[in-house]
This record gives sequence, structure tokens and C-alpha cells, in this order.
Amino acid sequence: MEYVKDNAQASSPFQAIHLGAALAGGAARGFAHIGVLKAIDELGFSLGGIAGTSMGAIIGSLYASGLTPEEILQIAKRTSWVKLIDFRPVGGILSVRKLEEFLAHYLPSDFSKLKIPFVAVATDVVTARLAYLHSGDLPSAVMASAAYPGLFSAVEREGRVLIDGGVLDNLPVDAARFLGVERVIASDVTYRPDSEAEPPGSVIELGRRAIDIMQARLTQARLSMNPPEIYIRPELKGVGLESFSKIDEIWRLGYDAALRVLKGYEV
Repeated sequence: MEYVKDNAQASSPFQAIHLGAALAGGAARGFAHIGVLKAIDELGFSLGGIAGTSMGAIIGSLYASGLTPEEILQIAKRTSWVKLIDFRPVGGILSVRKLEEFLAHYLPSDFSKLKIPFVAVATDVVTARLAYLHSGDLPSAVMASAAYPGLFSAVEREGRVLIDGGVLDNLPVDAARFLGVERVIASDVTYRPDSEAEPPGSVIELGRRAIDIMQARLTQARLSMNPPEIYIRPELKGVGLESFSKIDEIWRLGYDAALRVLKGYEV
């Protein structure tokens, strides 16, 4: 079953879960989620459900499969992310093949094999609705959630045409609650327009910046309507979506931010 979110109220197929996480999209900025998950583990919190968008779906699915944050960090360090997700394409849309191969190598084949309930958030470009992917083939669901428009082609999955969930919901608090989560820890690595001092340097960067601005404002609006119980926002000023070489800096920023918020917090 794949739930397509619309104006109708649909019941969740999941049992109530006390604590879960919502992991935002943000390309290289999403490495901060590794640090957030590491802090969650170290402080003894137990996640019963995870929702992820784009890079948040990649990191979240790896954690839901049973990998530790340390293991995810080692995978991230030995992966050539620029070859998987290149923000300076030449000659048109990038192939999804390499990213698909990466996901198929590290993830179970099916959602049913995960250790923790997980939902990947994608956007259905035909119906203009959110798609909560939580069953069936796992790698294709995560690939759909990460199919950034203009870089990757859309992913066809069970008769639907899907792209990056960040188009409609970059910080999937609602999706975490769809899993039955009662309290949500949100890790927000969404681009912040007010922290970017440099103007775009090319037409491609200008287009990407426009999408980032719209995404940031939409995320602010969604948070005002449906805030998480616990909100973590790592200080990522100067860290771009393509800053894959800064992984050690980025995950530590996530770790430090999570410790500041979670220490002394009872959930």
C-alpha cells in the first residue's frame, strides 16, 4: 500500500509509536542527520519510526535497516557522492543508475525487511500530491524521494511518476505522524535564504536557488501549522547542498545541535 496524501483524512496502517524522527532533504547538508542520530543513540532515545525526504530518506532508510550512525558515516565517507549526485550537470538530466545501484547495495530489497518502520516522502507529478511510500520495493522508493527535479529524471513506480518529496514537504513531520508517531524529533537541514550572502554564479545555480527559496518558505509555513515536539536545526551557514567534501564538519554540526537540544529532555 502506498498512501497518497490529499485533503481527505486517511487512517494510518501503523500502531501508535511513542517517538520518531523526521529527516529533511538537503543533499550534502543531510549528513548532519548522521550526527543527530548518533546523539539520539548516545542519549538512550529509541526511535520507533522514521520519515525522510530526499537525503533524509537515504540516511533514514539506512538507519531503519539496522545500521548504526557510525556505520552510516563510514559508508558516507567512502562514497563518491559527487558521482552519485552532481549539482553541475553537463548536457542534460543525470542518469539515476548510479544512485540506484548505491541504494540497492546498502538497503534491503523491501520495506518489510527494515528494523524500524520507515516512510519515504515523494511527490506525484501527475496528481500534484505527496506520496508516502512505506511498502514494497525499498530502493526505488528512496530513489523517488531523492529525484531532485532538473537533475534526475522522474521515477516510475507502480504506475506513478514520482520526484523529490522536497517539492511539497522537505521536513516530513506529517509523514512521521502517519507512521503512528506521538512525538516527533525533527532534524531540519533545509536551505536558509537569509544566511546566503553570495549571489548565484550561473543559470543552473540561479534555478536551484529559486527552488531552494520556495522550498524554505514552504517548510516554514508547514512548520507553523504542524510543529514537531522537538526541533533540531544545525547551524549550517556556509555549507552548500554540494558540500560533500565537508562531511566531517557537517555531521559534527548535527551532533552538536542535537546534544544541545536533547540533553535533559525527557521523552
